[in-house]
Amino acid sequence: MGIFSFFKKLGKENKVKEITLKKLAFSEINNWIGKKRGENEAKEKEILFLIKDKIKKYNNELNEKIRILEAFDVEAKKEKDEIKGIVNNSRKDYIESVEDFLEKLNNLKMNEVEESMKKINKIFFDFNKSSYKNYERTTILIGKEMASIRDCVKAFSRELLKIYEENKNIVDFLKTSFFVELKLNEIAKINKELEKIKKAIGYLDKDLIKKQDENRTLNEKLEEFKKSQDYMDFLDSQKRLEILKQDSRDNIFGLKQLIDFKALANFFHINQEQMKIVKNHKDDFYKNFIKDNGKSIMDLLDEAKLSSNKILEKVDLIKNKIKETEDYEQEIKKDKTQELYSKIKETALEIDNIKIEKAKNEKRDGKLKTSKEELMSILKKELGGMGVDVA
Repeated sequence: MGIFSFFKKLGKENKVKEITLKKLAFSEINNWIGKKRGENEAKEKEILFLIKDKIKKYNNELNEKIRILEAFDVEAKKEKDEIKGIVNNSRKDYIESVEDFLEKLNNLKMNEVEESMKKINKIFFDFNKSSYKNYERTTILIGKEMASIRDCVKAFSRELLKIYEENKNIVDFLKTSFFVELKLNEIAKINKELEKIKKAIGYLDKDLIKKQDENRTLNEKLEEFKKSQDYMDFLDSQKRLEILKQDSRDNIFGLKQLIDFKALANFFHINQEQMKIVKNHKDDFYKNFIKDNGKSIMDLLDEAKLSSNKILEKVDLIKNKIKETEDYEQEIKKDKTQELYSKIKETALEIDNIKIEKAKNEKRDGKLKTSKEELMSILKKELGGMGVDVA
């Protein structure tokens, strides 16, 4: 078996100790962790040196015991040649397993205690697994020398275990310190993001106030303009324009009443193109008359000889009214309120966009603060185990 069964053993044997907590401000944690880790890393190097020294010591002891095992005279034993052959072969294979075991330990690169102990455990495990059968077979004739090697390996394992047990607090501290630093880095990143969001919200608040003031000013200008004489004159001109347009509409509808659409349809019933014109004017006379100023319908009336002086007079009247309306419309000043309404609508949209962007930032701010609180809770728990109370 490997030596790492002791991890379970350690878990059962560890006793709960009362820890006097050292109070630290959050801003002091990084420096404290850095200093303590430096101290523990120096101790870790000492532990690794001690492990290497043990490997060297037991390497020498086991090599000496291997030489004794190799020198053992199996032939001197009163036993069948077949058994002696099995024992000799098993001894040879067992010695190769021990030498491979020692070579792996001697060539092992060690930087951290935890990782090194895992590697050593695997080496022990592999050795025990590969050498077990050969050990059992060799002890048929060689007992004392084999037991000496076995006891030496066990003593080696116990001493490594003792080193680990006595310095487990250093290993645990280093593992926890890296975890704590990871969480501290995550919190630092969150703090940077929160600061960015805070600045962004500050800029958005300024923009919002600016746009709200701009919108308020535009509305005040609009209300002020609506009280002006220019605006009153504009409203009057709009009323007159509407009267002129209504006169044109009334006259066009009056013209429709003078036209005999049934007679027109009878005259052009075999001509699809002319029938379409007749039908369109009958269905929506005003729209189709305005399209070409009455030309198409008047052409049909002339062709069908259905026009009359009354109709011609009405058409002239309509054309004059339309011209009068167009001329008047050209004279009317531009509606200044439309420009103000457009700017008010534009600033209102910009205000809404700023509010949406601010809401997004506030939502992200809330999520990041929740994540920070969770990280702080984890951090306080880990630091508590290290004897630190975060103020």
